[in-house]
Amino acid sequence: MNDDQGAPPPSEPEGRRLDRLNRWLTLAANLGVLLGLIVLIVEVRQSAALTRTELEINANNALSLTEYNLATPHNSAAWVKSVRAPWDMTDEEIRLVEAHLVAVMQQWDTLFDMEAIGLVSRARVRSHISNTAPYYFGSAHAKHWWHLQEPGWENTSMYVVAGPIINDLDENFLANYLDASRLPAPAPAGPEEGEGQE
Repeated sequence: MNDDQGAPPPSEPEGRRLDRLNRWLTLAANLGVLLGLIVLIVEVRQSAALTRTELEINANNALSLTEYNLATPHNSAAWVKSVRAPWDMTDEEIRLVEAHLVAVMQQWDTLFDMEAIGLVSRARVRSHISNTAPYYFGSAHAKHWWHLQEPGWENTSMYVVAGPIINDLDENFLANYLDASRLPAPAPAGPEEGEGQE
């Protein structure tokens, strides 16, 4: 009869057991780090989306405020004069129109800042400037004003992106736009049928 029968199996050496436990702990730690990175990436993306939304809302509000200011009678008269008869503008009117052009460029500059921190693409910025520039810089006065400012923006995104767009604008765009916005006078009504007949 074998004395070893019925005896418990020899226990695993202590060193091997600790090694296996270490491997499990390392795996758990690595999984924890991976999970933490995933959570961090999600939070960063959410934060970036919220920041982008907030900055775009602020930029749009600035543009809306510019439009609202241009709609007041005094400001509107100066703006139209800058389009129709820029040679006849007073210093006050030139300064008033300049303030609106500066406000538009500040809005563009906000988009360039957003691009610099990766919140919007260069294509998005270029598209926005291409869409808005004609309605602010599409006159001889506004283009002349930009040429005075251009040297100060040299080697910046404003110079590289907005400069060529403004330079390529038709200086009669705003005058033509105002003309096209006006509906033609209705044709005079002809005599009613049968009128003047005996």
